[in-house]
Amino acid sequence: METSHGICRIAVALGETHSRTLLEQVEHWQGYLALVKMILFCTGIPGHYPVNETTSSLTLTFWYTLQDDILSFEEDKQVVYLQVYRPVYFQLVDVLLHKAHFPSEQDYTSWSSDDKEQFRIYRVDISDTLMYVYEILGAELLSNLYDRLGRLLMDTERPTAWQDTEALLFGFQAIAETIDVNYSDVIPGLIGLIPRISISNIQLADTVMYTIGSLAEWLADHPMMLGNVLPMVLQGLVKAELSVSSVSTLKRICRECRHDLAPYIHDIMTVSQDVLVKDIHKSSQCMWLMQGLGFLLSALPMEEILGSLTTLLTPHIQRLDTLAHQEPSPTAKLSIIHILGMLSSLFTTLDISRQDEGSEGTTPAQARPNPVVVVLQQVFTLIQTILSKWLSDSEVVEAVCGVFERSVKTLLNDFAPMVQQLSEMLGQIYSAFPQASALDLTRQVLFCLNRHCPVLLAQWLKEGLRVPGFPSAQVSMEQKDTFSQQLLREQTNKRRVKEIVKEFSLLCRGMQGTTGYSADY
Repeated sequence: METSHGICRIAVALGETHSRTLLEQVEHWQGYLALVKMILFCTGIPGHYPVNETTSSLTLTFWYTLQDDILSFEEDKQVVYLQVYRPVYFQLVDVLLHKAHFPSEQDYTSWSSDDKEQFRIYRVDISDTLMYVYEILGAELLSNLYDRLGRLLMDTERPTAWQDTEALLFGFQAIAETIDVNYSDVIPGLIGLIPRISISNIQLADTVMYTIGSLAEWLADHPMMLGNVLPMVLQGLVKAELSVSSVSTLKRICRECRHDLAPYIHDIMTVSQDVLVKDIHKSSQCMWLMQGLGFLLSALPMEEILGSLTTLLTPHIQRLDTLAHQEPSPTAKLSIIHILGMLSSLFTTLDISRQDEGSEGTTPAQARPNPVVVVLQQVFTLIQTILSKWLSDSEVVEAVCGVFERSVKTLLNDFAPMVQQLSEMLGQIYSAFPQASALDLTRQVLFCLNRHCPVLLAQWLKEGLRVPGFPSAQVSMEQKDTFSQQLLREQTNKRRVKEIVKEFSLLCRGMQGTTGYSADY
């Protein structure tokens, strides 16, 4: 193995360093082609990386170099070189897909976690190479992959190894992730083939999910095809072992196809609510799922959003209410942060502002309560109860502030009904335990109001700062007026707003001039 490894290194070094020079030696083209084919053999060296061999990974950068050099020549020379090397690149695709094959399940189970991670990274490198190779092979590459997949799935007489199907889908996904496939004539056929795949293990199921996800933009342009693949995604969503792939794929579909999901919204919401209540997914995947549902709900008619929101959130708000009245404990803390994180994630993407664009004969947004504001008002007392017990815990306070910070960014003008309550809550936090997350939230609120509704900000500052002792007995009315004037002058400079708020917060705590300390806040 060491000998072949060394020979491969020499061949790759020679090919990479002198690629353009060797290409220019037209009279010796067969000699350089022989070197290229030697490197191709090294790429496809027998055995699974990294358990049986570690040589093939050394060759991948060579194929980038050769392709760049070929495409750097004038068009007439390119034509000649492509006649010689396009067949080689098609062979390379076959080799790369073979090297991307998973081993047998028995062998794979025996691999160490480090070996599995190296193999995962190796497949990412292969994916990047396939994406790059598309530039030289073009649409013919997709047609080639589609024809092979079709033959595999349609030949019912000959048993097919799942690894063969997985590798071809992996190739499709690698290209579709980065190349615009909207005009490819093989994607409709691929969408039609996917439901025919007999999913027998996790690796194949994951790749099916990721392939569907990579086609989300195409599905947005061809919504009639959603029914072919969405049921498979929802079936994957209930399986913990497919958590990352199924949740990320559903999120992409909800983001790209939100306006065409009306026929499927009941199924999506029902399955999503079920997996969230049963804690099937880890916390990070729950956040992704809530973001996806935020995109989905944004496209609903206004009169339906609040009802769907209530159904989705009620079990989690009830759980939060129970936790809020328990004595603080590490378990309760994790659950509180998790639920608040889910609310934050949902409110990040639940944006109804675009519904008013181009809509005629509908009630304008200003005349109806924003569903997110309605929910925030309903849970505000509950959040205050949580703060009363967890005010000294920076992680819980950060999670609370995160709910409002994400909401402010999405709601903008619609956040107005919450401003007074929020200012009182921030004053409560500052007076007890000044924390960075509360200061960040204050900055965000002030900047958004200043930029999008300065009249509201001016009114809020006038009313809020007129209250004696708010936000601190350390500041005089004159200092409050100066703060207001400085803030209202800055409508676009976020950095300056941040500085003004920081200076005022230090003033409120009697710490003006302590710049070293303020760095932490």
